[in-house]
Amino acid sequence: MSGRIAICVSGVGTNLRALRAFEKRGLLGGEIVLVLADRPCEALGFAAEEGTPTALVDPSVASDRQSWDAAVSEALDKARVDWVVLAGFMRVLGPQTLARFSGRILNIHPSLLPVFAGAHPVRDALAAGVRVTGVTVHIVNAKLDGGPIIAQQPVAVNAADTEESLLKRLHAAEHQLLPRVVALALAGAISVEGDTVEIDWARADGAASPRRALISVSDKAALASFATRLAGIGFEIVSTGGTATALRNAGLEVTDVADVTGFPEMLDGRVKTLHPRISAGVLADLRLPEHRAQIAAQLIEPFELIVVNLYPFAQAAARPDTTEDELIEQIDIGGPTLVRAAAKNHASVGIVTDPAQYDAVLLELGHGKGLTTGMRRELAAAAFRLTAGYDAHIAEELGRRWWARRPVISEEQSSAPTTDNDLPATIKLDLERVQALRYGENPHQAAALYRIAGADVAPGAFSGGVLVVQGKPLSYNNILDASAAFGLARDLRGAACAIIKHANPCGAAEATDTIAAWELALAGDPVSAYGGVVAVTRPIDAALADRLVRIFLEVVVAPAVDADALEILARRPNMRVVLDPGLGAPGVTGLEFRSAGGALLATEADVAADDPDTWTVATSRPPSEVEREALDFAWRICRHVKSNAIVLASGHVVVGVGAGQMSRVDSARLAVAKAGVERARGAVCASDAFYPFPDAVEVCTAAGVTAFAQPGGSTRDGEVVAAAEAAGASMVLTGTRHFRH
Repeated sequence: MSGRIAICVSGVGTNLRALRAFEKRGLLGGEIVLVLADRPCEALGFAAEEGTPTALVDPSVASDRQSWDAAVSEALDKARVDWVVLAGFMRVLGPQTLARFSGRILNIHPSLLPVFAGAHPVRDALAAGVRVTGVTVHIVNAKLDGGPIIAQQPVAVNAADTEESLLKRLHAAEHQLLPRVVALALAGAISVEGDTVEIDWARADGAASPRRALISVSDKAALASFATRLAGIGFEIVSTGGTATALRNAGLEVTDVADVTGFPEMLDGRVKTLHPRISAGVLADLRLPEHRAQIAAQLIEPFELIVVNLYPFAQAAARPDTTEDELIEQIDIGGPTLVRAAAKNHASVGIVTDPAQYDAVLLELGHGKGLTTGMRRELAAAAFRLTAGYDAHIAEELGRRWWARRPVISEEQSSAPTTDNDLPATIKLDLERVQALRYGENPHQAAALYRIAGADVAPGAFSGGVLVVQGKPLSYNNILDASAAFGLARDLRGAACAIIKHANPCGAAEATDTIAAWELALAGDPVSAYGGVVAVTRPIDAALADRLVRIFLEVVVAPAVDADALEILARRPNMRVVLDPGLGAPGVTGLEFRSAGGALLATEADVAADDPDTWTVATSRPPSEVEREALDFAWRICRHVKSNAIVLASGHVVVGVGAGQMSRVDSARLAVAKAGVERARGAVCASDAFYPFPDAVEVCTAAGVTAFAQPGGSTRDGEVVAAAEAAGASMVLTGTRHFRH
C-alpha cells in the first residue's frame, strides 16, 4: 500500500487536527490525501488551510441515498485512498462504499463498544451511571458501530461530570488513540479475519515512534526555554498540573498525563503519574523485542526523556513555621518513582533532574540521534544520588521531629546514656562537591569542600557553599578556621569580634561597637592574630575596614560589607572576605560529623545555650555582678577552645587562652602567660571540664584570678573548691561540660 488515507468529517474536526499533527511529525506512515465532508463545516476550512484536497458530498443535493453513496465511493476512488477514517462523521456509509473499501474503513466511537452504540453514547453512559467509559477504534461494516474492534482506551467518569466535561476528556483520549491506530494500519499491521482483528506486532514495531518527553517539575527555572527547544526538535510534551499550565502559558502545546492515562488527577495531585500507561512508557527496555511488542499491543508509546525534579521538602523543612501536615505534603511520591524508573531504564530513557543539565541534554538531542550512552549513564547516576539524598533527608527530618533528643550533659559519674533516644541506626550522607581546593592540610594532600544534604546536619556558613566577595579561594585550613570563627561568633552578643588561629580563639570581645570590639579582641593576643581569621557580628563599614587592613589577615567574615568598605578592603587583595548572614544569630541544632580511622563519628552539635541562673555557687563567696557577667562571657568562649581549655576574661574581653594541652594545669599556665601579670590580675577563669586536681586553680589564683566557672563532677571537687576558698576566690559549677577535641 502507498499509505494514502481519506478523513471523513462533519464538524470541527478535532480528530482530523490530531491526525494532521501526527502526519507533520512524520509519525503517520502515510499522508492525508482527502478530507471529505457530508456538510459544510469547520473541518473543511482547516483542511483547505493545510493544503489538503477536500470534497463536499452533501446528501441533501443527492437524488437518493444510493446516489449519495455512489458519489462518496467515487470521490474516494478518485483520490486513490488505501484507508478511510471516519473522524466524527455523522452519516452512515452506504453499501457501495462499504463493499469498495471492505476491511479498510476505521471509525472512532466515544464509548467502550459494544455498549452505548449509536448517536448519543456520552449521554447514554451518564444516564446509565457507569464509572468507566472510553473510546473505541473499530473496523466499519454494515452493522452500526458493530464492526471488529481494534483498540480501546478507558476513561474514568467523575461524579460531577456533565456531558460536556466528559466529552472533552473522551476527545482527548481519541486524539491519543486514533492516530496510533491509523499508523498501525498504514504500516500494514492490521488485518481482519471474520469478526476479529489481527495485529502483526512485528510490523507494528517498525512503525515510526514519536519522540516524547514527560515533564513534571517543582523548580521551573529555565523550563519554558528548555521545553520550547524540545518541541522545536520534534518532541511531544506530556505534563501535569502546574507544570502543564506553565508550559501552556509559554505558548506550548501540551498533552496532559490524564489524557494519556484516561484517569484524572486525584487526591490533591497525589495520584497522577502512577499509572501503567506512564510507567510502561518509562520502563520499556527498547533493546528487547518482547518489551517493544508488549507496549505496542497496548498502544503505549515509550518516553525518550523524563524531566522531573522533586517537591521542595528541604526548603519546607528549613522554614520554622512549617507544620507537620504541610511538611508531609512536600514528600514527593510520583516524582521519585519516575526518577528511579527512568534511571533504572537509562539504556532507553534519559532522566533529567536538574535545570543545570538542560543545556547539555539539548546539545546532544539537537543532533537528532538521541542521548549518548555516556550522557544517559551520567544522568542516571545523578538521579539515583538525588533520590537517595531526598529520602535520607526525609527520614532524618521526620526522625528529628518525632523523636526529639536531649543533649548529653555529663557522664563522669554515670555510664548510662542520658538521651531519650539513640542517634539514627543508619545515616545516609549525600555529598555534593562545592569547590575543589588547591590542596589539603598540607601541599601534598588533595582536598575539596563538599556540601552535605539528606541528613540532620547542623547548618553553618558552608552548608550551601561559600560566598567569597574578595580575595583568593579559601584553602582547606582557611575553611577550618573560618568555621571555628562562625561558630564562636554565634555565641557572642551585640557588636562583637572573634579572632581565630589554628581553630582556636586567640582574641574575642563584646563591646558597644565593632571597632571597639576589634581593638579589644586584637589586644588579647596581637602576635597570634597575625595571619588569623576574624569574624565580626555586624556589617563591616569603612571605619572598621580601615582597621582591618592594617594587619595581615587570611580571612575576614561578616554578615555584610558596605560598598565603601569593600574599596578599602581591596587594599589587601589576597585577604578573603566571606559573607555569612547568620553571624550574630544563635546556633542551630543538628548533627556534626568527623572522620575517625576510616569511620565517621556523629554527635549532636554543642549549641544549646547555657543559663547562668542555673549555676550553683560552690564557695562561701558568690561572684560579684561584674564577675558573674565576665564568667558568663568566658564560659561562652570556652566551648570553642580545644581541650584542655582555660579561658581568662576581664569583663567582656578575652585576656588569655590555654588550649590543646595534655594537662589542665599546663593550659592554666599558658593562659596566665598569655594574659600577663597586669591583665591576669582581677580576671575570671572558665574551664571547659572539671578540675581533676587543685593545681590549675592554684596557678590562676596565684596570678590574681578572682572567680572560676567549671562543670564540677570530679572526685576531688572538695579539694578544688577548697583551693579557691583559700584564695578568697569565688567558684560556680555549671553542670555542663564543653570538651572540644
